[in-house]
Amino acid sequence: MQAIQRTKRVSPELKATPKATRSKRQRSAANPHKGIALETSAKLLTNIILCVCAASAGIKLWPHYQSTQEKLQAIDAELTNAKEQLIEKKDDFSRHFDPSQVTTIMQEQSNLVDPQQVPVIWVEKDVLGEGETTDDSKY
Repeated sequence: MQAIQRTKRVSPELKATPKATRSKRQRSAANPHKGIALETSAKLLTNIILCVCAASAGIKLWPHYQSTQEKLQAIDAELTNAKEQLIEKKDDFSRHFDPSQVTTIMQEQSNLVDPQQVPVIWVEKDVLGEGETTDDSKY
């Protein structure tokens, strides 16, 4: 049982190749983290550029934000004023259509007085002329 073994025939050209690969391996072995360092540097540079762009955009948008806030405050003030006017008008409306206050409103808007109501006139004693008395028995 003899096994047939192949013999390796190496040409002189092929013998020189392992030396070349060894020198390449030695160079890459000298800086094994160079690729990772380049990749990390590229990522860091990209992130710095993105941060600068974001800050620049924020600075440019700040005046627009402030003017929008001022407009919003003005609109809010107008809204508050309109709500107050609405409340006034609702109260006035409900007062005008309240059946219990009809006579009071008619007296306010006209000079007519309820016939059952007696007018009261305040007179000071110094203002009384000759012949006038402060007798309340007339009424």
